[in-house]
Amino acid sequence: MFRQPAKLVNKYIPPSERAIREYKKYQEEKNRKQKYGKYIQYGVLSLVGSAVLMYYWQPWNPYSTDVSKELRKGLWEERDGKDDYLNALKHYQLALKQSQAEGMDQLSLKYTGIVLKIAEMYEHLNMMDKLIGTYHNLSNFIFEHLIRNNIDKENPERDLLIDRDLIVITRWSMLRQKSKDKDWKNEIQTEIRDRMEFIENYELTERLPWLQIKDKDSEFNIFELMDIWAFRKNKLFNKEELKKQWIDKHVQSKDGQEFLKCWDLFRSYEKKEWPVWISSYLKLRDYFGMFELSTGNSLNAIKILQSNIIWLTIAGIEDAVNGPTQFLNLASAWFQYGQSANSPKAYKNSELIYKKLISIVNQEDPILPITYYSLGVLYLQTNRRDDALRAFDTAKSKAVDLDQIQIIDKIDDELLK
Repeated sequence: MFRQPAKLVNKYIPPSERAIREYKKYQEEKNRKQKYGKYIQYGVLSLVGSAVLMYYWQPWNPYSTDVSKELRKGLWEERDGKDDYLNALKHYQLALKQSQAEGMDQLSLKYTGIVLKIAEMYEHLNMMDKLIGTYHNLSNFIFEHLIRNNIDKENPERDLLIDRDLIVITRWSMLRQKSKDKDWKNEIQTEIRDRMEFIENYELTERLPWLQIKDKDSEFNIFELMDIWAFRKNKLFNKEELKKQWIDKHVQSKDGQEFLKCWDLFRSYEKKEWPVWISSYLKLRDYFGMFELSTGNSLNAIKILQSNIIWLTIAGIEDAVNGPTQFLNLASAWFQYGQSANSPKAYKNSELIYKKLISIVNQEDPILPITYYSLGVLYLQTNRRDDALRAFDTAKSKAVDLDQIQIIDKIDDELLK
C-alpha cells in the first residue's frame, strides 16, 4: 500500500529539549539493570546547520553470544588504529544475518542499531548509493509500522523508534539533496510532509490535546516572538512577562497555559511532558524550512520558519535550532518571496526583520556580518544604493572584527554586478 502525499499541516505546538536527555536516561536505567552493559555513542555530523545525529548502540550485553562476537570484531576492525571499514562492514552484516536467524525483532532498537552501524560503514567507504538506500529503507520500515499502529503504544521503545525515524529521514533528505538524483525534490517533500502529518495530526493531538493554539490559521506577530526571545536570552527584568501574555492570548486550555508558563522552571506539569522525540522533530522542521527556501518555495518556507520560531521562543529550545539563525532565515524567505512575486510588502517584511534582528542581538554576535550584508542586498534590489553602501560598510567592519572575511568577497561581488 502506498502512502498518499500528506498536506502541509499548520498546528504548531512548541517543543522542549528533552529528547537527548530522556534518551540518555532510558539507556542509563537499562544499564543499571545490566551489570556488564556498555554504551558506545556515535555521532555523524549533518550536512547542513549544526544538527548532530546521535546513535546510541549497545554492542555486547543485549545480544546473543554469536551476534556479539561479530559486533566486537567489527569494532576492532574500525578502531584500534586499523580503520578497516570494509572488514568492519562484513562483520556487521554477519551480525545482522545472525540476528535475523535468531528471530530478533527487526523493529527493536538492537536490530536497527546494527543497521545504523552498517550505514555508518557505507559512509566511511563512500558508498553513497548504499548509504542513502539503507537510510530510506530503515526509516520507511519504522514509519510504515508506526502509521499502521503495528507498534504497541505501551512499548517502551516506541517513542525512541519515532525519534530514530525522524533522525534518519532527516539525514536521508540531506543526502538526497546533496546528490540531486532523479525526482529528489518531490520525494523529500513527500517523506517529510508525511511525517509532519503523522506527528502533528496524530501523535501531538492525541497525546497533548490540552496544548492547542486557539486559532491555528491566525498570523502571529513575529516581532512579539523576537522580543520574547530577546528578553529570555538577555535575562532582563520581568523576562517572562511577554511570554505569559502570549500564552494567555494564544493557548486554549488552562492546563496548557500553566504548563508552558512553568516549563522553564519545572520541566513538567502534573505529569504532562513532551515526547522524547520532540527535539528531533523540530530539527526536521528546521531542515524542511530551509529545503523549501533553497528550492524556491518561499511561501511554504515562511510558514514553516514562522512556526519554528513559536516553538523556539515559547519553549526556549535552542538546542534544536538557533534563534538568530531562524530570524535571519525568515527575513531571507521574505526577501526571496519579494523577488519572485515582485512584492513591496514582502521586501518590507524582510527589511523589518533584518533590522529587528540587528537590534536584539549582542553587537558581537556572529550573525551580524551576514545580516548587514543581506540588508545591503535588499537595498540594492529595491534601488536604494546609498542605504546599501552604508549596510555593506557596516557588514565589512563587522566581518573584520569577527573574522568572517568571506563576507567582504560577497559584498565586492554584489557591487560588481
